[in-house]
Amino acid sequence: MRVLIDGHNAMAALKVGGKTHEEKRRNLLRRVAEAAPQTTTVFFDARRAPAGIMETMSELGVTVRYCRAMEADHAILGTVKNAAAPGQIIVVTNDREVAGKATQLGARALSVQDFFGPRSPLAPPGRRPPKKPEFTAKDFGLPEEIDLSDPDGEI
Repeated sequence: MRVLIDGHNAMAALKVGGKTHEEKRRNLLRRVAEAAPQTTTVFFDARRAPAGIMETMSELGVTVRYCRAMEADHAILGTVKNAAAPGQIIVVTNDREVAGKATQLGARALSVQDFFGPRSPLAPPGRRPPKKPEFTAKDFGLPEEIDLSDPDGEI
């Protein structure tokens, strides 16, 4: 499974701490490295980045793409569109437009919270909390069994 993360979107959604933008970016990459380092690419908008930064590099075992020529959102969607197996890609973003387009292209989209939370699809099964039970009639103040026959007892 390949993971593409909308970097600045994830930083904002997770409220990543740090005194400088660079420190926040590194703190996000540390979290990504803990979650899924080898299969993940984090995309950052980088139109105003210093000239010495390479477009693609590896940091903490995570591939990082600094998008200078286009927005990170477009680079993520381009990656999905050009993938041989888009069904094997997870796009992590809270941007509904990006998530919707990625899904239309065949990828799976997850919110930042779902990806980094305890229910992450990449978390080992033993570390995932049990799924919450589905709603029952009792949750809505209804009896466990509902008689749908007509009041006269006829069906």
